[in-house]
Amino acid sequence: MDPFEEFEFKPLTDGLGFHKKKTPAPEKQSTPILKDQGLELIEETDPLRSPLPRKNRNTQLPATPGGLTEVGGDGTAAVDEILKTLQKNRRLDFDKGVSEKPSQAKAKTEFKPTTWSFSAAMLDTMLVVAASLLCMIILLVVTKVDLIGNLSNPDAQGMIYLSTAAMFAMVTFIYLTLNRMYIGCTPGEWAFDQRIGKPEELNKASYSLKVVARSLVVIVTGFIVLPVLSAILGQDIAGTISGARLYKKA
Repeated sequence: MDPFEEFEFKPLTDGLGFHKKKTPAPEKQSTPILKDQGLELIEETDPLRSPLPRKNRNTQLPATPGGLTEVGGDGTAAVDEILKTLQKNRRLDFDKGVSEKPSQAKAKTEFKPTTWSFSAAMLDTMLVVAASLLCMIILLVVTKVDLIGNLSNPDAQGMIYLSTAAMFAMVTFIYLTLNRMYIGCTPGEWAFDQRIGKPEELNKASYSLKVVARSLVVIVTGFIVLPVLSAILGQDIAGTISGARLYKKA
């Protein structure tokens, strides 16, 4: 046993003060007012808290679009009122759009009977002449015939002139018939809002026969006779004969 284990050092005199025990300082008691203010500051500065109104407060809210000036509790009444107003406005806008949709529908295009147009005929004539020249160039390249020599020294029957006229007539017939059968009008008629027959007649078998008959009537009469008579008399003579009448967009 160690003799120094129970040995205790003590001061010689009481004046040094080593033997005195320090008394703990009294706790400062915070008043309820400070605690409440501290909690309020913590609640206001807490970034994780929602900024929405809390249930333990009754605050004065600004005026809302629905006419609410003061609500208590969490303000759900104001939110519900705003949502109802927005939903109602959205429903009214939707109903208004549905009601206006039929009125905005495209009106059906109307056509009225018309007569021969010189401007449309000129445009079609230029296209037919261009197509005829193209066919003639292909024919001369394939057959290697001297066109100038044949035209300057024709045979006794004049077959070279008859062949040239027949080729022009055939190109005209194909041009008029195919354009009118598939799209209802030639490029010249389309440019001036004209067409043969009405759009609902385009898919009928009788329409194609009428178009062929009109093209034959115009070609047989010499391309010019019927159009000029139609312009003078103010009626579509070729359409009256063949049944494929000429219409203009109203």
